[in-house]
Amino acid sequence: MIIGLCVVAVPVGLFAKRGKPSPDEGVSESSWAVKLSDRIEVISLEGVIADDERESVLSLSRGASSTVRKLEKAGRNKKVKGILLRINSPGGTVGSSQELNAAVKKLKKQKPVVASMGDIAASGGYYVACATDKIYANPGTLTGSIGVIMSMINIKDLADKVGVQPKIVKSGPFKDITSMYRPMTDDERKILQDLIDDSYDQFVTAVSEGRNLKKEEVRKLADGRVYTGRQALALKLVDKLGSQTDAITELQNLCKKRYGLEEDLPVDYGSSDGILSILLESRAASLKPETNLIEEVLPLSLRSRFYRQPLWLAQ
Repeated sequence: MIIGLCVVAVPVGLFAKRGKPSPDEGVSESSWAVKLSDRIEVISLEGVIADDERESVLSLSRGASSTVRKLEKAGRNKKVKGILLRINSPGGTVGSSQELNAAVKKLKKQKPVVASMGDIAASGGYYVACATDKIYANPGTLTGSIGVIMSMINIKDLADKVGVQPKIVKSGPFKDITSMYRPMTDDERKILQDLIDDSYDQFVTAVSEGRNLKKEEVRKLADGRVYTGRQALALKLVDKLGSQTDAITELQNLCKKRYGLEEDLPVDYGSSDGILSILLESRAASLKPETNLIEEVLPLSLRSRFYRQPLWLAQ
């Protein structure tokens, strides 16, 4: 039997005790103290939306399923009072976009959810955004692209030139419906067009419900074209123009109204996705806000040394 050991070097300075942030620092301090308090959490959706679960030993996967889990986790965590969904995505697959849309709709029944669009939040990115309570876009953000596409290539002429002769054995006439070695038949084209039309109708319905627009209105906008943030505002596809900071301010106001708060909440940007982050966040979630995290994590024999000099721990 081979036993593998994973040794992680931990900078103990991560656990340093900090007081309340100064007015200049604001409430978005990057500290584990934030994990112990009521807060706003920022969840990022970046890149192509697909169920890609690639991961390394020391990091989380970043596929659509990973983002769904983060949304579900934020919904269960009573310390998280609101979610800022930062979107920077050109789109992706229909199924994964729908899973995220459903997760956002479920989450916003529990607590406020605001979307902040970065450089691009188009197609599947907009599919997800339209499920939130409010959408912020920069004036130059690229968004929209409401539609569905299926791309294929046909290399029959090239295959004939080089002498490639495909041999296909199939269980039914449409099993090789997207074959690149022969022309598409009229029946096949109709089947695929019906598939695209149904997926498109689902997209339009999601936008209609999320933006409180009639489906006829959405169809006029949903011809696949991309809009700037400013154009999208005029078309009611987004609510306001502004940065991520503006979106967080909007979310702070929604939280104050919902929970009767007077002060802004700390903002957790969730910049770390490694195993250490997971372990510490899990531990922090079980502690009371006034608990000293150092005393919970460090062995008693090391606590006095911690205050004298920096240490690295191997755990």
